[in-house]
Amino acid sequence: MGIVSFCPQGHRIKVKDRLAGKTGVCPTCGARFRIPLASVEPPASGGGANPLPEAKIMSLDATIAARLPRVLLLSREPEPARPVAIGSVNDAPGKPAEEDVDLVVEEVRRHPLIAERPDLAWCLAVPGGTASEPMQADAMQAWLDSGRATGDELVWRADWSDWRPIAGVFPESLRR
Repeated sequence: MGIVSFCPQGHRIKVKDRLAGKTGVCPTCGARFRIPLASVEPPASGGGANPLPEAKIMSLDATIAARLPRVLLLSREPEPARPVAIGSVNDAPGKPAEEDVDLVVEEVRRHPLIAERPDLAWCLAVPGGTASEPMQADAMQAWLDSGRATGDELVWRADWSDWRPIAGVFPESLRR
């Protein structure tokens, strides 16, 4: 007889009974979906079975924003160390423009091995474990700065032929 179902985009599809409960692909849009065990009614919304949620714009209190952790942007293009402005914006109305921003300038510092070739990828591994995905120099520096290095890890840089113990490469970054 056949099962009538609808893909997530709302396209009607008729499939054989033996495919019930399996994953199908909509021939119209290519969306993957689970084929129901029995025929279903068409979705109520005309545009699709799963409409996207609506975004709500909210303001963020400056005191809360100042306590949020810093985010390091990772890019494919290496950038030299530069001053970075961090701080909070004072949202109080009526204040002069020069008082609206309270900034602290902090120098982005990199370990000399990372700074000498910021274009190379890095990997981490623990003995007997699997290696991490290759990461950019900034991500490696962020991991070192996080204080998670125990001394058991091995590190590799794209221009090295073998893995090296982290204690020999970054001894100052180990947890004490």
